[in-house]
Amino acid sequence: MNIATMTPDTRKKLVQMACIAAWADLEIHDNERRVVYDLATQLALPGEDLEDVAGWMRSPPPDFDPYEIPHEHRAAFLEAFLEVMTADGRVDTEESETIRLLRELVI
Repeated sequence: MNIATMTPDTRKKLVQMACIAAWADLEIHDNERRVVYDLATQLALPGEDLEDVAGWMRSPPPDFDPYEIPHEHRAAFLEAFLEVMTADGRVDTEESETIRLLRELVI
């Protein structure tokens, strides 16, 4: 993932997408939480954005249109989404369907 070419808004949306993935099964597991916070750290989100992330760990973040993801970063979004989605060691039917839909939208 090449974060140097991402705008601050794109970086925040990437973590927002990761939070959406974590909430896909309506539960946040410790491993999912760790992956989200590791991603936020890797992307060097500023403090005010980290506060949003903390809020998104307590309740789901707002959705956004996946077509807003810059084409050059879509693979990074899908990779982060899959990493969070599988962090708890299982993928249920709803999560599987979400993964399929996201792949269709961003690739």
